[in-house]
Amino acid sequence: MLGRALPWLCMLMCFMKLTWACSCYMPRYQNSFCTSEFAIKANVTSAELYFRDGRSLSSYVKESVIPGRHQRLEYNYSIDVLDVFKTTPAFETTENSYVTSDAFDGSCGIELAVGIEYYMTGYIRNGHMVVSSCFTTAPFSELKAGHLEGIQGLYADNCKCRVNELMLGKWRKKRVCLAEWYSPCEEQEAVCVKQKGGKCVWRHIAEEPCLLDEEE
Repeated sequence: MLGRALPWLCMLMCFMKLTWACSCYMPRYQNSFCTSEFAIKANVTSAELYFRDGRSLSSYVKESVIPGRHQRLEYNYSIDVLDVFKTTPAFETTENSYVTSDAFDGSCGIELAVGIEYYMTGYIRNGHMVVSSCFTTAPFSELKAGHLEGIQGLYADNCKCRVNELMLGKWRKKRVCLAEWYSPCEEQEAVCVKQKGGKCVWRHIAEEPCLLDEEE
């Protein structure tokens, strides 16, 4: 009886694991910029972990028992906003002195390092800025020529274009620029821009030979 049940038990456990896992593909800089509710450069000045009971990790320091990992809720990161590349009505009315992120990578949360300046995109939830692995967040020092040209205006001017993975052939349309599967190379050196005829193509910015299709 147990032998017959084991395969079904394994399938159930796999299903539960998939259900809890974050389902985002690697976010593309241009797509994230265009779908996000904010895009900023910010310095992380402090970090605090909060649990489901509403208490912070620092409040447990003097206690002998700290809640388990499954009780973690979210990280709060205090930030200084250094530059704003995209704003929306939701962003303009929210508190911008900190961002939050879910405490589990399985729920698409990310961890940030104090003292690092980041490029952040994300959304507004309950009046707070949220960053996650579904949107682009990266140390600002790691941004390349294509990223910098994009956030300074080319992304905003070309939000009708989209970057899609080469393997997703069914999305091969005139408003799509193709990129190698899980490769950051294309966006490091180019921006997907719309031509007069409506077709979207890569505009070469840097000197790196990885583009699939350049602007004519």
